[in-house]
Amino acid sequence: MKTSRRSFIRSASAIGAFAALPGSAFAQGTACKPLDILILGGTGFIGPHEINYARSRGHKVTMFNRGKTAPGMFPDVETLIGDRNDQLDSLKGRDWDAVIDNSGFYPRHARLSAELLHGHVDQYMFVSSISAYGDDLTVDDDELSAAYAVMDDPSDESDLIYGRTYGARKALCEQEITKVFGDKAINVRPGLITGTGDPTERLRHWLVRMQAGNEILVPGVEDLPVQYIDASDMTGWMVRMLEDGGSGPYNAVGAENPYRARPLLEGIRDAIGSKSKLTWINWEWLRKEATDIPSYAPWYGQGPVPFMQVTNDRALATGLTFRPIEETAKDMIAKLDEHAVSQGRQGGFDPKMEAALLKKWHAEKG
Repeated sequence: MKTSRRSFIRSASAIGAFAALPGSAFAQGTACKPLDILILGGTGFIGPHEINYARSRGHKVTMFNRGKTAPGMFPDVETLIGDRNDQLDSLKGRDWDAVIDNSGFYPRHARLSAELLHGHVDQYMFVSSISAYGDDLTVDDDELSAAYAVMDDPSDESDLIYGRTYGARKALCEQEITKVFGDKAINVRPGLITGTGDPTERLRHWLVRMQAGNEILVPGVEDLPVQYIDASDMTGWMVRMLEDGGSGPYNAVGAENPYRARPLLEGIRDAIGSKSKLTWINWEWLRKEATDIPSYAPWYGQGPVPFMQVTNDRALATGLTFRPIEETAKDMIAKLDEHAVSQGRQGGFDPKMEAALLKKWHAEKG
């Protein structure tokens, strides 16, 4: 990050810090002008956060989805049934003030919805990803200077949604929407989203392990940067930005500066009253001793230099605020049993394997 610019944003965003306080009129209350908002998706992870916050601000919400995921979640919210794959008829002939696109993963789908809704919505907000950036990203890049990720065949839809071309496809979706909506397009680029309803092990893994109170194996380096953002913080800011008429790309990452692995996990542990001991073990030793390496989230090893260190200056300047991660953890602890974990996105070693690795590590280190 550029220190001088970061310091300036901290000063200029003092109102943002105030807005995060309980009872703040900026973060709560009704909007000056109620909006009619269309949400593509709505019943997944971030959609419910968007809907609840938008309605609390006095906005009207319509959902467009296939009606397959939690169809009874919002019985009093209008739902239009369809599919991004050429089944958009239920959207025709309708007008909204804005659309939030949570479910765009393929550029063809983004193009179809953007072209159909052009002239029928004033703003198009697309939920993209920091994965949309190319491999040459540096810590000095921002949303306007960084290059997009690319793929050999932009029309290729054979990969899974979260496969190897995920980032490049998100980049192409952004470009398709911006072609149609110009400065009325808002591209939100999150990093690791967590909070209540998170179906992944991004934070849940650590909370479950801390609840057990046992020693926890933490792979990697202790000062690894991590940029979590609470879904409620992100979606509240998104709705407020629609109210204010935002434009362009924004990195939706939090908090104001990247967390660091050790103080992050120790702070969460202490906040929830856990007695767990955290033991850091380097990846080189683990790869030598373990027969199966899990996909820890988000501890991927050091990785590229800018990973989990992208700037959020633009978002801060438009009112993005953050609750303490400890509050997010407490909210999630209260509802852990309500949310299943996505298949293939597990967070750590098998408990027996973890115990064996910890025993061997301590024996070797004396």
